[in-house]
Amino acid sequence: MTTTRSGPALKRIRPGRLFRAAVVAAGVLAAGTAALPAHDFYLIPELSAPAAGATIRLALHVSEVFPGDPVDWRADKTSQFFLQDAKGRLDLKDRVPEGKPLMPRVTLRSPGTTVIALVSQPSYIEVAAAPFQDYLKHEGHADILEMRSRMGAAGSPGRERYRRYVKTLVNAGGAGSDAALANLSLTIEIIPEAQPAAVRPGGKLPVRVLMEGMPLAGGQLCATHAGFSKEHDAYAWCGPLDPQGRASVPITASGWQIIRTTMMRPLAGDDRADWVSYWSALTFETPEIR
Repeated sequence: MTTTRSGPALKRIRPGRLFRAAVVAAGVLAAGTAALPAHDFYLIPELSAPAAGATIRLALHVSEVFPGDPVDWRADKTSQFFLQDAKGRLDLKDRVPEGKPLMPRVTLRSPGTTVIALVSQPSYIEVAAAPFQDYLKHEGHADILEMRSRMGAAGSPGRERYRRYVKTLVNAGGAGSDAALANLSLTIEIIPEAQPAAVRPGGKLPVRVLMEGMPLAGGQLCATHAGFSKEHDAYAWCGPLDPQGRASVPITASGWQIIRTTMMRPLAGDDRADWVSYWSALTFETPEIR
């Protein structure tokens, strides 16, 4: 369902509930979940603006309602876990999660922005034909819908391999720095082109999405903020990426924000999947206007 408000184009989008039902019925375990029929996967630190040198806990979220509740950290499902700051890159895979839910602790090395990134291991899912079509429509994968139609496969189950590439921003000392704009060379990545810490409600954040280092032209980008809706998979805004992979994302409220996108392509040589998808998410907190 899509509704458009007056003024700036803000869309509220809910995918078909058939897709979630199919996932539950199949007993599929998404990366980092228990048995959650969850949609988005992202990181949220316990503090967005701690003191320089502070040690913070980092939460993994897998939720249909942003931001949802944290889930146990899954080291066995993690391919890469690292931070990037003014001192460069530091691998974090040796961090031992603790507490309930399980979370790793990360010590900030320098003032300004620290980007913390996680890449999941590949996971697999198989979904019945109708909910898979519904899912493709929701994610804006018109090219895959057309391809399945040309192949005569629109009535076939969707067998998919997917990975998550997620980042969160922490501003030590409460100030942003150029590290927030860094390209971490992830397979798919949302890269701010202005300082997120400087954006306030009513403003826009320009971002660029790269897929294997090239602009993700024509992809669908969505964003929302904490408290926007209690509905499953509802986004405050969705829009297309231009030919350079760019979009200006409206920031309509203070609090935690998520910007997310997906890309899918045909997959050959894997007897468990016919399609491969790449999911990217960026989270950060927007201060209130004072």
